[in-house]
Amino acid sequence: MAHIPKSKRYTTFQPGELEKELKALALKTGAVADVPNAWDVRRHNPLHIRWYDCSVTFPDGTEGTCHYTRQGPKWHILRYEHGGATLPYAYHMDELGRDAASIEALTQEKAAVAFAYAICQEQKEAKRIQPPWTGYGKRKADPKTYQLSHERAIALAGKYALCLKLCPSGKLITVSGTFETLEEANTAWHERSDTDLIVALAVRWARRWTIPRFNPLYAQHPRNAPP
Repeated sequence: MAHIPKSKRYTTFQPGELEKELKALALKTGAVADVPNAWDVRRHNPLHIRWYDCSVTFPDGTEGTCHYTRQGPKWHILRYEHGGATLPYAYHMDELGRDAASIEALTQEKAAVAFAYAICQEQKEAKRIQPPWTGYGKRKADPKTYQLSHERAIALAGKYALCLKLCPSGKLITVSGTFETLEEANTAWHERSDTDLIVALAVRWARRWTIPRFNPLYAQHPRNAPP
């Protein structure tokens, strides 16, 4: 005669106990079943990360944050914050591991891409007739701060040059020719080997030379960064 176990054939769960057990099992195995709060389980499961925030270091040495969003197996969006500003989005259109380590490696790699986009955007905005929209109404440049004539501002807009800063006014005086790209200006800065020089950008709507916000040069020479 077969042995009949003395344990109960059926188990009765207390209210909420079944949901708790299923959620714990899903987190442990990485499988998300049709259970209450299944979406919350998937979101927080380290094997099924869809949103993730982490710290990154930009080429200028600045620490920032990346907000990662997984839109699909080969569609990943990375939104970066640099010093209170949001950089242009970066994308990854390929397979990516769903674990935190893979995501953090990608966000650090793409931080340089987003930073390069920001440099291009800053140069493009320097050619604008009007100040860029800030969401709080138009900003108008103070005519008292103009350093370039209207014609000169148009001709130089978006170009770089090496400048000296005058004290105490802070006015920038060019001491070199102009450069079409930031990379060319940085190369000239290194060739001059003069730490008193500053790489500056001509801004049309402001009608003056300004210190660009984004420049990898600041990683080794932070004194050249804008205040």
